[in-house]
Amino acid sequence: MATGNSQEVSYGFGQLGSAHIKTGTSLIPPKGMVIIAIQFLEANTLAKLVSESDRAGLPNFIDTVSTSNMNFGGYHKSDIANNNAGANAAGQNITITANRKINIGDPVLLVGNAATDTAATGLVNLATVTPVPNYEKYNGYVKVESVNAAGTVVTLSHDLGATTNKALIFLNETSGAGGTTAAAISYPMGMIIYGRWTEVKPAAQVNGGIIAYFGY
Repeated sequence: MATGNSQEVSYGFGQLGSAHIKTGTSLIPPKGMVIIAIQFLEANTLAKLVSESDRAGLPNFIDTVSTSNMNFGGYHKSDIANNNAGANAAGQNITITANRKINIGDPVLLVGNAATDTAATGLVNLATVTPVPNYEKYNGYVKVESVNAAGTVVTLSHDLGATTNKALIFLNETSGAGGTTAAAISYPMGMIIYGRWTEVKPAAQVNGGIIAYFGY
């Protein structure tokens, strides 16, 4: 049996404050807090939902405004040049758009480039040459072997084969791949969604609206 004063209920389920809103205006949490849960009193389509993940390095949550912080693009996505197979062999330099967060060992996925994989369509062109990572046990997934100081050139652990209209997605502890923007989602009455948001703006309703619960 656990002993001591557990803070799970106080910090995890909204006892630190809440607010109701049914007008078509934004709700902002108190200083130092975020919105940790949203309950829908009627079916509603949120006009705006802003994830705390807009602060670099934090986990991602569903969001209606971000294009760079949602899971579909990892923490970095870069189109790469069309190349023959030999140019993409393991250990060969591959030029990417700059990102200094890239670390040795980060998993990599080969997908369609910006013209074929977008925020609207999600991860539709995942290449079989980059297996889905098994994080508990290395399963031969492709990973970063080296990266230059500027984050503009990487070498990978596996041969990508020939590439035409392709991009690389880099994954880490806070960013995966797949998923789309949460804009235009219709949430049913009674649903509760959980996350960490800095702003929410529901569609205006006469009687319903939402209850937003605050936490640290």
